[in-house]
Amino acid sequence: MRIALLATCLLVFISQSAQGDDAFDRHTAYWLKQATRDAKPLKELSMDQAARLNSIGEDIDGACVVVKTDKDNWTKALIGWGFVKGPDRPIPVLLIDRFVTYRGDRNNVTTAVGKKVILFSGFGFDFDLGQVVPAGLGDDINFSEKAALRPREKSELYAFDGSQLPTEEKTDKYDPNDHAGVRARDFEGTWVVDVDGRWRGQWKINVGEGGRVQGTLTSTDSKNTYPITGRVSLPPHRIRLVIHLDNAEQTIDGYLWTKDKSAIAGTATLAARKFGFHAKRVTASKKSAQK
Repeated sequence: MRIALLATCLLVFISQSAQGDDAFDRHTAYWLKQATRDAKPLKELSMDQAARLNSIGEDIDGACVVVKTDKDNWTKALIGWGFVKGPDRPIPVLLIDRFVTYRGDRNNVTTAVGKKVILFSGFGFDFDLGQVVPAGLGDDINFSEKAALRPREKSELYAFDGSQLPTEEKTDKYDPNDHAGVRARDFEGTWVVDVDGRWRGQWKINVGEGGRVQGTLTSTDSKNTYPITGRVSLPPHRIRLVIHLDNAEQTIDGYLWTKDKSAIAGTATLAARKFGFHAKRVTASKKSAQK
């Protein structure tokens, strides 16, 4: 793993529209901690230093930094440098394209999520709150007069020089459409889900022996990740899931489309209220098209 000096994971000011998760999303709290375990925190990160860093993924432009906050939480962020018009000359600014702050005591439970923040010299950012603040008033990082990103005394700053994820092994590509009828494994994969237009996220589903299901839900808004359990039922294109939220359980009763097996639709129940949902399979071709 190659790591430059820093502790805040910031990523560059780029618009990312994705149906599935990208390299930024896949760098979860676990990988932030693993990658910085033996790394030396940076004292500052300049525009020139950031420009020499390798991207964390083909689908990501710019620099990714990680910050351990003064409250022992972990932030990843995409960052870049820009300029705004000033009275005499252009004024440098720091651009935070996206950031996610994870609780230090609970992996992949977030405390703050945001995007498209502009930071001027003399101001800082509190990643625990997700707020721009005056330098010295609770900030975890600040933007100096010399246009450098600097951590505060109780925070740590790191920068990723390339992806920190293990190389994915190529496995046999299972095709749910190469056979007639529905098999339990046809439910496996990554699904973009929308419940009643209220809750959106991504399921990752694995199916074991006897049709037992395990997986995760990652919320689009909060980026929190929750475990999923369940079973493929009868008829064979039916699936029943339980999503284990922080303080409640959401139950899913869904049916796989039997023609092309590209979608699941049905009902989601939360707090004794039922809602309709629709989930669309994320295919390998779609993921490749995003890169």
